[in-house]
Amino acid sequence: MNTYIPLAMSAFALRKRLLNQQTTTTSLNVDADYETISAPKASSTLDTSETSKIPSPKKTRKALHVQPLPSVNNEPDISVKDTIPESLSLSKDNTVVFGSPNIPPRSSSPSIADDEISVKPVKALPVHLSNFKPSKSNYQKRKDGRILLKLFDGERLVILGSYGIRVKSGEITLNGAVLRMSESVYWVNAPHCHALPVLRCSDDASLELLPHPVAAGLRSLGKLAPQFRKLWNETNLSSNNTISPYPTFVILYTSADGPKKTMLQDLVSPPEWNREIAKLVDISSSKPSSFMITGPKSSGKSTFGKLLANRLITDQSSSSKRRVHRGVAVLDLDPGQPEYCVAGQVALVFLTEPVFSPSFCRPLPCPELQIVRSHALASISPASDPELYLEAAMDLITHYRNSLGRYPLIINTPGWIQGTGLDLLTSLITSSRPTEVLYMSESGPAEVVEVLQESCRTTTFSTLPSQASQLASRTAAHLRSMQTMSYFHAEPQSSGIDGHWVQWNNKPLTTVPPWQVSYKGPGRGIFGIMCYDYQTPMNLLADAVNGTILAVVGVESVQAFRYPEEHAMLPSDTTSDAMDIDRPDEGPQKSMSSSFSTLARDIIVTTPEGIPFIDTTNGITLNPKFSHSLGLALVRGIDVKNGMLQLLTPLRQEKIEEITSRGGEIVLVSGKFDTPSWAYTEELYYRAHEEADDGADADETIDMVDDTGYISDAEDNDLEGSTDTTLVPWVEVLHGNQKRGIGSKVWRVRRDLGRVGNAIN
Repeated sequence: MNTYIPLAMSAFALRKRLLNQQTTTTSLNVDADYETISAPKASSTLDTSETSKIPSPKKTRKALHVQPLPSVNNEPDISVKDTIPESLSLSKDNTVVFGSPNIPPRSSSPSIADDEISVKPVKALPVHLSNFKPSKSNYQKRKDGRILLKLFDGERLVILGSYGIRVKSGEITLNGAVLRMSESVYWVNAPHCHALPVLRCSDDASLELLPHPVAAGLRSLGKLAPQFRKLWNETNLSSNNTISPYPTFVILYTSADGPKKTMLQDLVSPPEWNREIAKLVDISSSKPSSFMITGPKSSGKSTFGKLLANRLITDQSSSSKRRVHRGVAVLDLDPGQPEYCVAGQVALVFLTEPVFSPSFCRPLPCPELQIVRSHALASISPASDPELYLEAAMDLITHYRNSLGRYPLIINTPGWIQGTGLDLLTSLITSSRPTEVLYMSESGPAEVVEVLQESCRTTTFSTLPSQASQLASRTAAHLRSMQTMSYFHAEPQSSGIDGHWVQWNNKPLTTVPPWQVSYKGPGRGIFGIMCYDYQTPMNLLADAVNGTILAVVGVESVQAFRYPEEHAMLPSDTTSDAMDIDRPDEGPQKSMSSSFSTLARDIIVTTPEGIPFIDTTNGITLNPKFSHSLGLALVRGIDVKNGMLQLLTPLRQEKIEEITSRGGEIVLVSGKFDTPSWAYTEELYYRAHEEADDGADADETIDMVDDTGYISDAEDNDLEGSTDTTLVPWVEVLHGNQKRGIGSKVWRVRRDLGRVGNAIN
């Protein structure tokens, strides 16, 4: 009997043999004229006895090559057909999955280790974002950049960039807001570092898309910092396009219409969110209500809060006609990721129009977004001073009840839900007594949910699924620095230009004339400087605050300084429990001024530079009942000879005079704000951009400067040859394989040692 002995086979031959044993999927056909993807239908009768061949990865990539649907400048082709065969589906990473039930299963093959055969992934198909199909009857573009659209029921649009919307007829929804026929223009800023808002049409509607008049100013900040580059639709622009004006937005029919190598995500509201929002709107229509949004980090708290606020503002149901003025109060209690104020603060905000822009696109308050009252924590986390955080929150809640109690209230809380953070949440629930507490996670932690439910004995408690963002082009620190940088480059306007009350200065802050604030003599411009969370030695105060961000706090009464009674001469007719909302101009200004002068002799010490330093040895902070934050200031320099502080701030002089005219004082508070590294390198990037021949396309890396002020070698190539970086203060360039020295990074103190989960056995 002859025995069959198989011949030795190479790895390549084995791979080829195994591929021949697999089933075959017919190659896709691409019609280049219509850019339509078509696939033959598989037979409904499956014969498992037959096997076919699967195309090689190389051939598959060629077969799946699809050109973007729009033409030059993303002008839609009227004859576009954008159907995807049912036999294809897209996985989370946008790769093609042959998942049709009509495709025969693969035949059995010998078991082989995964590392013996490597098959390259199939090239991803574009993900469809808009189902609107332009034609001559529903799409018209004017020479001035305006676009007239007619949408039908069920159609949706995803737009990247900055634009305005005017609804000519019908009704649309955008970010939870219901926009109806009106002559008003709603301005939208949609960068791809956030989920893109989706314009949905529930009924036939006609609308007009307008170019954004101040979009160029915001985008020009990319000359100063790489964080602001490649956020919009710049890559879709044609360099030789001189006929049409600069397009500030682009309609995304598929993901191929967006910038290359960029992840795009549209804003999706889960059905559970929609049902909860509808329920909360019904509750608020019958009585003034407050809703507290809690949950872990990156669970969608801010997104849900904006959707709810926009729906409440634009709701016009019959049950809500009793409200004379439409508006929503928002209590922003997240100092690390605030939505309506700068980082390091908590604020009470009053909204009268829906919000369609990220926080760095609206850095200053305006008539539609008023900051009623705010308090400075001088830190991006409540952990620095939990007691001060609770006091500030309770003062804002009291102010809401006294002045805005007839409007619904949305309370946004930080994502610190364990340890002391959980204690703060339960204290806020007990003190504020909201109508309903929402927890943005259905996966626990179980102990956190139990504690919150226990504190909601008289309050409705409900959980919602989280909606974590998949975008990673900008971290939380990047977004915070962008918001702060946008704040200091913002220039408030006395009158709105097409509804815009802010412009941006695209020059480095070194070109901006600073405020000259005297800190010496009886007529000095500030009462003093105090430090939160730590005590700086007097001889190091000037070095500690130079080049940093300080909070500008208006002190309304000497009672704001919580010192022993023997050090403060307080007016006897003032009670600590009462809160003056509208303090009259007349009053005991003379006695208050004399009290401030007396207090200054007792609590203020002078540094070697002559700077008045308020002693905070015992961790004393300003009482939020008698003080409030006005904004932020960046210390550009200290003129010791003339006794001047050089401050950069977008604050108006009227805000300062409003405090001083009533007998109050201005105090600068130093704390644990983020280091403004972006301010140190603005001029370097600006010079590199101006000196480059092709516009300095040097923004491949976002994390160019960390909180220590270093520039890595990869980013040093952008600045090399443009200027001498050794003359720039607080900046050090690392060359080649040079590393940072030991101890160069910021040391952070652990404050949760000994708690559950951190205890040492």
